[in-house]
Order: sequence, then structure tokens, then C-alpha cells
Amino acid sequence: MSENKNEFLRDCTEVIDVSSRPAKRKTVFRNILILGIIFSIVGGFSIGVGYYFSENYLEGYANNSKIIVDKLDETRVMDSPLAERINYYDTSSPITRIAEEVGPSIVAITSKVQVRDWFNNQYFQEGQGSGVIFEVNDKNVMIVTNEHVINRASEVIVTLYDNKKVPATIVGIDPETDLAVLKVDRKDIPKGISNKIVAARLGDSDRLKVGETAIAIGNPMGYNNTVTAGVISALNRQIELPDKTLGVVQTDAAINPGNSGGALVNINGEVIGINTVKIADTKVEGIGFAIPINSAKPIINELVENGSVSRPYLGILGKDIDESTSELYELPIGVFIADVVEDSAAYFAGIQKGDIIIEFEGEKIYSMEQLSQLIKNKEIGDSIQIKVIRNGKEKKELKAILQEKNRR
Repeated sequence: MSENKNEFLRDCTEVIDVSSRPAKRKTVFRNILILGIIFSIVGGFSIGVGYYFSENYLEGYANNSKIIVDKLDETRVMDSPLAERINYYDTSSPITRIAEEVGPSIVAITSKVQVRDWFNNQYFQEGQGSGVIFEVNDKNVMIVTNEHVINRASEVIVTLYDNKKVPATIVGIDPETDLAVLKVDRKDIPKGISNKIVAARLGDSDRLKVGETAIAIGNPMGYNNTVTAGVISALNRQIELPDKTLGVVQTDAAINPGNSGGALVNINGEVIGINTVKIADTKVEGIGFAIPINSAKPIINELVENGSVSRPYLGILGKDIDESTSELYELPIGVFIADVVEDSAAYFAGIQKGDIIIEFEGEKIYSMEQLSQLIKNKEIGDSIQIKVIRNGKEKKELKAILQEKNRR
């Protein structure tokens, strides 16, 4: 009996062991299957989110950065889903827009000066410069440029935006501010381009700030409508030229020979200055100057109306005698008279070459710049008292009646 019982239990154990193994395998398989489904769902969701993020991120990057793809990469990129979103030729730059807008208002100027050689043979010398159209009316196209561009010119030719050359007439000049106004007769302009000629918009140079964008447009070295860009480097600069002192703004936008008289433009496409000079020195790069447009506007208006700017005029060429020069040559501090203009106020007052002006209307004189400013504050026809030292020791008090500066 006991043997039968043991045999029965052994048989039951075997049955139980055999029946339990398949159940365990099914459970493990089911669990693995469930986990696989969960991972698939989560993984698919992650991939979807990652793709959505990548697509939108790259799209924003492409749009914001204005990616321009090199031709060499074009075949590879064209297969990309981003190909349609990339702007291969970006023409949306503000400077591009400004060049297109202001370009038709900028002209090239060629001036011909009649000269004679040692053998009295007559020939012409040509000068190059630029100009800005500031007014277009039914009869004329009015252009502002630098005085030194057309100085002593017997003939002036203007090249318009479409390379059409037309003759121009000098309306007026002002050497003191280095500005001049020209006019072109509308009837001399071919009808096909007459409607393309527009006046530039003039800005407000009093609102300029150091560091803001500055774009120079002109014709350096004869290359029409050249555009260079930089910033406003400084305001209210004073530059000393051989015959004048100019108040200018400084820029690092490239200004080269031929740019003179062209436009310095802000980011809004408004003319904020008339390019005038650059420092020509191997030790210096990126220093150019422009006459602020707010300083130029009244001069332009007066040149249009009168052909010249009315200013009181003494009629001398002077040189400073500063403290060191005074000590070296034992001369009084003041302004040394290098020359006197014939038939000028100084000439009729008896001022002579070699005199030293030491006082003007009772004010001690230290420099030519100071004297010039005092004269500017007077009116044409004013009578003024001048004290000079003659022959190094003789003191004289002279009376001069200020004249209007000679017109061209």
C-alpha cells in the first residue's frame, strides 16, 4: 500500500512539475510582449516629438540665419526636406534695398579744366567726382557736389544712373564749406530715362549716433555707383585743410578719390552727409569724412537762390603765431599776414603783408580760426577796429569795413 502511495505521489509530482513549466513560459512571453508594446509606443512618441522639434528648429534656423547654400552642395541639399525652405540667393539685405533706392539719385561728375603748358599750348585736365540729386522739377535736375570737384572747371559732364552723359551748368559754389550746386536741363536728358531720375531723401544729421550704419555711394576711380558700408565713427570733427576748416562727421565706410560729392546714407535710405575727404596716409585706414546734411542744407538753398553764400569778408591769408613760434622768432602772439587780397576790406584798411594782427574789436587774437569766427559773427558793411604790429615793433590801429566775399 505504501509503495502504491509513494508511486501515486511521485506520479502526481511529475504531473504537477510538467504542467507548471508551460504556464511559466506563457507568462514570461506575455510580459515580454506587453513590455515590447509599451516601448514601441513610447519610442514612437519620442521619435515623433524629436522629428517635430528638429523640423521646426531647423526651419527657424534656416529662416532666421538666411542660409545661402554653396553651389557645390546644391545636389546634396536638394535631396533634403529642407531644400524648399532655403533661400539660395538672399537679396533682402537692407544695404541692397538702399543701393537700389538711392542709386538713381547719385551721379558721376567729370570736370574739364582748361590749362596751358610752358609753351602756352592749351589743353584740358579732367577731374572725377560724384554728386547727389536733391531736386527734380519740370525744367531742371538739381545736383549738390563738392566745390573742389568742379573748381575752375570750364565744362562739367554728368553721368546719370543709366550711364547717360549730359552737360551740366554750375549754379553756385562755396569754397568755405566745399559745396557746389549744378543743374542739368531736363530737355538734355533722354526721354527713356527721364522718369527714372529721382531726388534723394535728405535726413537729419543732428540725430546721428556713433556706431549706427553708414553707407557711402559714389563713383570712386570712375567706377559708377559703388557702394561701401560701415558705421558713423565720430561726430563734430574739425579737419584742417590748407584754405579752410570743415566741421564733419567721421565714418569708416570706404571713401576714395571720386567719392567726393557723393552721398553718405543711413539705414533708412536718407542722405545724412556729403562725402568730402579721406585721410590719405599709409599709416591710416578707414577714416573718411562727410559734411553733415543739416550744415549743407542752408548752403545749398543759398547757392540755388543767389549763386553764392553771403558772408562778411576781410581779405587776408594768415598764419598762426603761437607761443612757441613767438619765443623762437621773438614775435608777438597773433595772426601773421601772409598776403592781402587786392581790393578787399583789409586792402582798403591799410593792412599789409607781414603785419601781425593782435586784436580784433578789442579782443586779443591767438589764431586764424578765432579771427575767422569773429568775422563770421559780423555783418557785411560793419566797421571794425583792428590792431596790428608792423615791422616787429610798430603798433597800429586800423579801421576796416567788411565786404561781401567775392562771388564766382
